[in-house]
Amino acid sequence: MAASTSSSNAESYTELVRRYGIEPTPESVMRLTQLLAQQDSDLDEIARLIDKDPALRQRLLRAANSAADAEAGNIVESVEEALMRKGIGCALLMAMGTPLSLALAKTFQTMLSLRLDTVDPRKVAPLEGKYILGTIRFAGKAVGRVSLRISIESASAIAGMLLGMNPAEITPGMVHDSVGELLNIITGNFKSNLADAGLNCRLEPPLVSRTDESSHMAVTGGGLERMAFKSGQLVLFVEVAVNPWNDGD
Repeated sequence: MAASTSSSNAESYTELVRRYGIEPTPESVMRLTQLLAQQDSDLDEIARLIDKDPALRQRLLRAANSAADAEAGNIVESVEEALMRKGIGCALLMAMGTPLSLALAKTFQTMLSLRLDTVDPRKVAPLEGKYILGTIRFAGKAVGRVSLRISIESASAIAGMLLGMNPAEITPGMVHDSVGELLNIITGNFKSNLADAGLNCRLEPPLVSRTDESSHMAVTGGGLERMAFKSGQLVLFVEVAVNPWNDGD
């Protein structure tokens, strides 16, 4: 497997859909993304659209109440207030996270026969010590990055399942390639969603490393959303950082 090669990165999203049966992005999310791609978009229309989608509404309120330890501690209770507090760039993060979540869950189900459940990242213990960090950056009208964080043990187990090998036989290079392949698949969906909204961008090959860094950096002029997923003892974190109104091409 050579997940970090340019040929793998160039594989079309249409082919990924065919191979892995990734679910289409919900119509409400596509409409929201298109609205948010316009810098002069109507805030009331955006709020109405989010209010009609329970999942988007919950995530936006969670982001607006990021300092709260639990739902009971929330102080922002309406979509309108959340948008006023966090800005419509935060709403775009919600829209971008949806296709990523769909692609990630379907990939684990199809390739690994594992069910991934979305969990509140505030209620999951952070990774400790060295772990695997995979990142794909993108640039164009929208700029940012998608990152995946997972423990070395979980990443080795995933590589073993992908390659049909015992985890004890898996080398660091195999682990890095497997994480890179996962990133290529889920960000293919992400790029397609951006393009459909008129935010064309170029994806860079995935960068995978072992690190113990704990910072979560947003892009300049943009925002950051953290998502967490579990399957048994396996826990992984996905981060989306995006500035949808880059002055570049």
